[in-house]
Amino acid sequence: MSRPQTQIERTLSLHATEAPGRPVEPEEFVEVEVDRLVLLDMAATHPEFLAHLPRRVHRPERVAWVFDHLVPAPTVELASGLVKLRELAARWGITSVFDIGRGGISHPLMAEKGWVRPGEILANTDSHTCAAGALGCAGRGVGMLEVMSILSTGRTWFRVGETVRASLSGHLAPGVAGKDVFLSLAGEFGAIPGRNIEFAGDGIAGLPIPTRQAIATMCAEISAEFALFPPDARALDYVRARVPADEPLAPVRADPDASYAAEWRVDLSGVEPLVALPNRVARNVRLVSEVAGVTITRAVVGSCANGTIEDLEAVANVLRGRRVHPGVVFTVTPTTSDVMAEAARRGLIDTIVAAGALVTSPTCGACFGGHMGVLGDGEVCVTSTTRNFQGRMGSPNAKIYLASSATVAASAVAGCLADPRGLEGKRP
Repeated sequence: MSRPQTQIERTLSLHATEAPGRPVEPEEFVEVEVDRLVLLDMAATHPEFLAHLPRRVHRPERVAWVFDHLVPAPTVELASGLVKLRELAARWGITSVFDIGRGGISHPLMAEKGWVRPGEILANTDSHTCAAGALGCAGRGVGMLEVMSILSTGRTWFRVGETVRASLSGHLAPGVAGKDVFLSLAGEFGAIPGRNIEFAGDGIAGLPIPTRQAIATMCAEISAEFALFPPDARALDYVRARVPADEPLAPVRADPDASYAAEWRVDLSGVEPLVALPNRVARNVRLVSEVAGVTITRAVVGSCANGTIEDLEAVANVLRGRRVHPGVVFTVTPTTSDVMAEAARRGLIDTIVAAGALVTSPTCGACFGGHMGVLGDGEVCVTSTTRNFQGRMGSPNAKIYLASSATVAASAVAGCLADPRGLEGKRP
């Protein structure tokens, strides 16, 4: 009898180049066919890529090029590098090019455009590619050398890691977000380097797709290799609305009796607004109420994890009728051009700007310390971006607290770390 498979094990098994469908085991190395590949504008900064370009691209129709880190280009050198990438895309026949003004941050953008599909394997040079797992897609960040291999052959290899099962029950309370769910996991259970995480339980049904995306994206911060939600009806409806009607989907699910290395249980109804203290996330989390009052100088909402229309609505609901504290600079970055347009249509951008915050173009920007508002010496920032390690967003002498977008907005108004509950939708 074959060994019952977890969701990631079955996905890798079905994509194996040798004996596809054969059950795989933890610690095994498996060569797989990659369904879709995403290149980023960061390729312009990789000399090994530019110096050893593949002569041709395997299935260019399955390759997307997203300009999200270095746009708008902050230097002449980087702008010139982007020119080369545009020329390369044309030479290789890559037509899915999402340039500035026509795209956004790769992970939410690819989901928005129907490139993230359940049961598939998606590779990207960015470490937060596990975001694809919100839709049951095995997304993984890979290095530039692996990208060059996938470009040329359509294949790569993965080590099969053990898998942790996170069972979610209950419903989130008002003012509590997906970021808080992740921080609850990270704070209680810590990091799982070399392992995968699969979500299960009745609590998933009540989680909107953006909430799942925030959780899956942030699993990179506990060193998860893959992070997968089951492809339930809500996920399938989301994907079907974004792919051609004649293209079938092939969702993959875990066997009911699959075994896991560990099981985590989280009652969503008991999750409260949380914050990760500076320099790391795993086992470094506190209730916002426990650290309320810490003075901040900067507040940032955005990134692949938390710049959705739901995030912008949460921010606007806190800011409506209020002003950003005079000692705080608050920047808000939508994830994609479509999110920015929808935010404008709903009047959210007007509300945010009227409160004294800045809305930037869709980009990774400040999250990775590239531009669009890096931190200076001595600054204290609360952010709903992805990482808080020393020097991540600029100066190594700055401090970074991670929290939900609602918590960031409430803190921007208060001038210090503050609990958002009671502020959203209520007039001052």
